[in-house]
Amino acid sequence: MKPTILNRFWVMLMVLALATLACYGGGNPPIVSPVTPEPNNNPIDTGSGNGLSQTQRAKLISATVQIYGLFNKDGQLTPLYTGSGTILSPSGMILTNAHVASPASQGEPDMEPDALGIAIVESEDKPPVASYIAEVRAVDGFLDLAVIQIVSTVDGASIDPNSLNFPFVELGDSNQTHVGDHVSIFGFPGIGGDTITFTEGSVSGFTSEDQLGDRAWIKTDATIAGGNSGGLGADDNARIIGVPTQASSGGAGDVTDCRQIQDTNKDGTVDQNDSCIPIGGFINALRPIELAKPLIQAAQAGRAYVSPFSVSGVVSEAGSGGESAGNFAWLEATYGADGCELGNAVTSFPASTLCIGASFDYSGMTPGELVREQWYLNGQPAGEYSYAWDFKTDGTFGTYLPNNGDPLPEGEYYLEMYAGNNNKLMGTSPAVQVGSGGGGTTTPPSSQGDTITVYGRVYDANTNNPISGVSVFILTAGTTYDQWQNKNYSDKYIAASLKTEDNGLYKITGIPRNTQFTIVFSVEGYYDQYGDNLTASSSDPSEFEMNVGMNK
Repeated sequence: MKPTILNRFWVMLMVLALATLACYGGGNPPIVSPVTPEPNNNPIDTGSGNGLSQTQRAKLISATVQIYGLFNKDGQLTPLYTGSGTILSPSGMILTNAHVASPASQGEPDMEPDALGIAIVESEDKPPVASYIAEVRAVDGFLDLAVIQIVSTVDGASIDPNSLNFPFVELGDSNQTHVGDHVSIFGFPGIGGDTITFTEGSVSGFTSEDQLGDRAWIKTDATIAGGNSGGLGADDNARIIGVPTQASSGGAGDVTDCRQIQDTNKDGTVDQNDSCIPIGGFINALRPIELAKPLIQAAQAGRAYVSPFSVSGVVSEAGSGGESAGNFAWLEATYGADGCELGNAVTSFPASTLCIGASFDYSGMTPGELVREQWYLNGQPAGEYSYAWDFKTDGTFGTYLPNNGDPLPEGEYYLEMYAGNNNKLMGTSPAVQVGSGGGGTTTPPSSQGDTITVYGRVYDANTNNPISGVSVFILTAGTTYDQWQNKNYSDKYIAASLKTEDNGLYKITGIPRNTQFTIVFSVEGYYDQYGDNLTASSSDPSEFEMNVGMNK
């Protein structure tokens, strides 16, 4: 029987060796005061539906900031992307998008910045001045909203937030916003050059979302483009009613004007399988301020914010402990540009097979828990994949083992499935033969006494804080780190890999004894750590603890 094949999030592995963190820019921050409007012989200051007055616009301009995602490049913090934000308090609390403040909250840990730079508008006709550094105080990857707080000057001098006196925007009530109402947009779109950009339009309607109800998005015909993300959508009383929102990374990591914000395929979930909706055309979208208020309240109270929504692609649950997998079947798999397309059931695979597929029935799963696939060839690790479970509690799942377009080595393969923070073994497939001697199946080895497990915690060597999202690689036998580096970090030399959890913990099983291997720890913003030519003898224990401190 051909199973229902589900798409899943495959972890993208990147290896980056970055230099020591340094301060971005320098000098003293500017004295912030509202931008003075130009003289007007016929001022309008009603705020009653006829648009904003010059005085109101000047205040909103002063409270709109440009946000830089700063990354350590050759010892300097260098801007890689920009967004916008709105100051909500005199102490420098700022509302923006999650994909601007913390891409990791949306399943993109490789795009997580080393710092957030804040640039302040001193004059409406000049670029904003890079002045401060901010930290995340609350973030919700599902809502694509975040609250950040200014904590230091751009040259690293600490700041007492209570001593600041920023212009700020009052919160509006997006539930009282109606079709046809006027809306003003402030931000720093890339197409608008270096200075602040103002656009305006009308509320065109509302878009629903399963977990959020009928007002998940405010539709508007006001122009919103890349860089406007996280900026200010104001009503005619100069209050914030929505956050201009757009996010999607292109092939080179550039922010584009498109994202999945509607359930276009009608499967009940808004995810990467839906069509990309342009943000920057005729009808654009703002996230209503009402949805941001729980984050703002948590940040104001200094308490942790926990999203009540499930986030696709991000590990957020511990697991039920009752996960199980069974009724494994082997499936033919056709290799293509988008991976391996699974087909009919088979009992063996011919030589020169480019990938093999498997299906199984599962139960007891929790959306958001960690799932790990461990593939074996002739009893030794052949591949390992970790991802967040994005599917139902019970059902049938299809997966595959690729080899980057090259034929898989011939031999006997089998698959183990693990789930949850306790790394529970859900089930083990029967073995299948690829190539010579093919035909029929056998039972995989019942004992793993010829392998070891390496586990431990990865942490910041300076702060001792755990580091999540660190890629842990086991290289193929005899391959050193330098050799792998010289091969452009090719996946062909990776025998197993996974990423650390939120607490910095990792656990890799099935490493063969009496065979040299190299272990590598890599995450953006830190120097790679590795151990070459490690070997576990027959007399060594079956588990090794390896705690790793990483330096920036």
